[in-house]
Amino acid sequence: MKTFILFAVTIITFAQHSVAQQMERDSMFLYLHRKDVATYGTIAWSLAAVSLEFQWWWKDDYYYKQHEFRIWGDGYFYNHSYGVDKLGHMYASYLIFHLTYDVMKWADFDEESALWSAIAVPATHAIAIELGDGFSKWAFNFSDLLFNSSGMAYAALQVKYPFLNNFNYKWSYYPSASGGKKDPDWGPASDYSGHIYWLSVDVHNILPEPTQKYWPKYLNVAFGLGAKNVSYQDVGLKKHKFAIALDWNTNAILPDGDTWGIFKNLINKIHLPAPGVKFYQREKPIAKALLLN
Repeated sequence: MKTFILFAVTIITFAQHSVAQQMERDSMFLYLHRKDVATYGTIAWSLAAVSLEFQWWWKDDYYYKQHEFRIWGDGYFYNHSYGVDKLGHMYASYLIFHLTYDVMKWADFDEESALWSAIAVPATHAIAIELGDGFSKWAFNFSDLLFNSSGMAYAALQVKYPFLNNFNYKWSYYPSASGGKKDPDWGPASDYSGHIYWLSVDVHNILPEPTQKYWPKYLNVAFGLGAKNVSYQDVGLKKHKFAIALDWNTNAILPDGDTWGIFKNLINKIHLPAPGVKFYQREKPIAKALLLN
């Protein structure tokens, strides 16, 4: 989720220019051309992300250890995190695709340029991470790239086929009892017991038009997947976690705007607290007024 935080900071900076009101669109932003802001901002973010990832994950291997390039596979949805890390890979590429595409369109790049930029940025990022892992203690993992590719592919299909925007991929997190800061390597990013990845369905939009008035625009239904006892220092039997919850369609709640629209779309990639039910394999369902993990 470090990738998410970096992108969030970038997009918030863009958003500050027009949160207060809808501005008349022009080719300039803070006295700079929009295309320059989008191009150099994306390059700067990409370089900063790789630099930070080196500090977080690979620095000790580079300076103190020697690793030949290694390839390693795991058990997908029955690996150390019961697949939560795979869902995270998929979400990261999905998120980066949409943010890149939104920024490129905001900067008035043509559709083809925006689409290919949105593919290139997360693809390059995902490959760079796996190559870096290949020379470290983590090792190169083809399944990680598979899930990164799945996230990019679905995001691209949403651009090409707008009906798919009624089914959005979201993420929620709340620290688990033994995860988060107690993990010396990854922290909350690998506190997998506290993560849920959601498919949020825009019920209002997919209902037949005569019945849409009976379902509010701002309320979706989301289906989530996570796991139990898969964070650092967790003990106990690992189990998959399933969830069903209401979900806020923040695109129908928040005001429209030009630059603000990028930030608005970012918020709608997060599952905010809402009533829901979670259940584990062979355990009774647990209802929560505000379900996050």
